[in-house]
Amino acid sequence: GAVKNIEANGKGKIDLNEIPIDDAKTYDMLQRGDTLGVFQLESSGMTALVRRLRPDCFEDMIALVALYRPGPLESGMVDTYVKCKHGEDTVHYLHPKLEPYMKDTYGVILYQEQVMQIFRDLAGYSLGRADIVRRAMAKKKHDVLEREREVFLHGQQREDGSWEVEGCLRRGVDEPTARALFQEIESFASYAFNKSHAAAYAFVSYQTAYLKCHYPREFMAALLTSVLDNTDKVIEYIGECGRMGIKVLPPDVNISGEGFTVSGDAIRFGLLAVKNIGRGCIRELIAEREENGPFLDFSDFCERMYGKETNKRAVESLIKSGALDCACKNRHSMLEGLE
Repeated sequence: GAVKNIEANGKGKIDLNEIPIDDAKTYDMLQRGDTLGVFQLESSGMTALVRRLRPDCFEDMIALVALYRPGPLESGMVDTYVKCKHGEDTVHYLHPKLEPYMKDTYGVILYQEQVMQIFRDLAGYSLGRADIVRRAMAKKKHDVLEREREVFLHGQQREDGSWEVEGCLRRGVDEPTARALFQEIESFASYAFNKSHAAAYAFVSYQTAYLKCHYPREFMAALLTSVLDNTDKVIEYIGECGRMGIKVLPPDVNISGEGFTVSGDAIRFGLLAVKNIGRGCIRELIAEREENGPFLDFSDFCERMYGKETNKRAVESLIKSGALDCACKNRHSMLEGLE
């Protein structure tokens, strides 16, 4: 919706898959906690986390999605991530081999893919077997984990004596470190999130944040249109428009569309957001306006819309919402003369 609004407003075509992923203004907006309407980030709890974490790169956007869940929030993972990111704490790795794929999360085991990498690189697991362990951890299958602990430490041989899994000790990791690492994985792996899933969500979050930052009117118009049937959300987002300095103009039978539209520096209220007016009525109204020109006065409106899906209740709603102020400034006289 926002992309269509941008194009309709003469601001060119936007390909959301091609927008810069490192836009400083977008991250500045998020760091201020300006998240209302941003996909996944607008709840009060998530907004508080965004303010604490202060994202400045796409890796942080992915981490936000994975961190904002009961497990990470209660386990201390969030505190570790935030403190290490801002240099308030030292990043700690149980073994130097963990750094290449743990540095982006400041030593925190946050993603399921990291668990798989640990098993592959430190113990020599195949991808398939590492995934079996990942699933066992996610589903808290303790019997499987107990069996894999020894394999992780000491490896496993095939019948012919060759090593199917070499194990940590055979790969140069000392036993106390290997045991501590397995214990940490056991503790955190049930919280671990699928990174590819988090990245897909994070990209949509970033796209909506980018649009809100650079095309605020077009974005807010689309956002309001998306919640037309939710009065509380319409009120909340109109309030956000006010905070952003964007005026929301009342509905107008000669200007408004079905949804909210951009009108100069303002947003025009959508007719579908007016109560008691059906979609069929609105489409007939717009078609009549486009075919035969604007409605000249109240009588002209009633005569031209008579016999269509526009009933008395709908016209009353149009009058009371101000949508017919363009036809007659006196709402009372319109209501009195309606019969």
